[in-house]
Amino acid sequence: MYVQYSLPLRFDEGDFTPGGCVRPSVILHAFQDIAKAHAQSAGIGFEPLMARNLIWVVMKLRFILRAQPRPGEECTLLSFPRRTGSLIYDRDFHILSPEGAELVTGASQWCVVNFVTRHAEQTDVDFKGEYNPEPAIPEGIPRVRPRDLVLVSRHVVTPGDMDENGHTNNCRYADMALETLGLDSVSGLTLNFASETRLGDEIELYRGPDGIAAGKCGGSLVFAARAE
Repeated sequence: MYVQYSLPLRFDEGDFTPGGCVRPSVILHAFQDIAKAHAQSAGIGFEPLMARNLIWVVMKLRFILRAQPRPGEECTLLSFPRRTGSLIYDRDFHILSPEGAELVTGASQWCVVNFVTRHAEQTDVDFKGEYNPEPAIPEGIPRVRPRDLVLVSRHVVTPGDMDENGHTNNCRYADMALETLGLDSVSGLTLNFASETRLGDEIELYRGPDGIAAGKCGGSLVFAARAE
């Protein structure tokens, strides 16, 4: 059996928009939680890596919503890590209905970064076992190229935006992207992460054509997103 990890997942009423669509940030939080739990179970979670001045950093995320989950139903969250390069770890996700139907398909790309230098490092960090060679999304995670951007709003990073690494939780950028685009729901979302933001930073939020949103801080790109 390929290296994998699974968790039960239940969606609450508050996980949905007034229109009845699951919030993208809720999906991304579920992806983040299972990736964290799997790493912890393998002895390469936050604390063991921090002891070596290392952290996991996600660079790209994408999900495709196949069908809407229902509030209160007991779903299954399944994840497969895939080592695809000396620095790159791909991780795929599946959210399955109680009947086993695919509700959400996701993909992500990670690296291990030195906490002090903030540079990616080649390490011995690994999940033991045989990796699944088949990507969940065969076309992968495209690069989002922001263009013709129009400033829409600004967001100052608050304590509620933060993650355990001391920077803005990447799931929050999904909320910012949808707010910037004025969308209540999406059938898919791609996020590319370029740089970190921290408490008190001001993020300028931009809208572009073709469902593209972007955030910048101090003139540098923070994230780029494309809604489907």
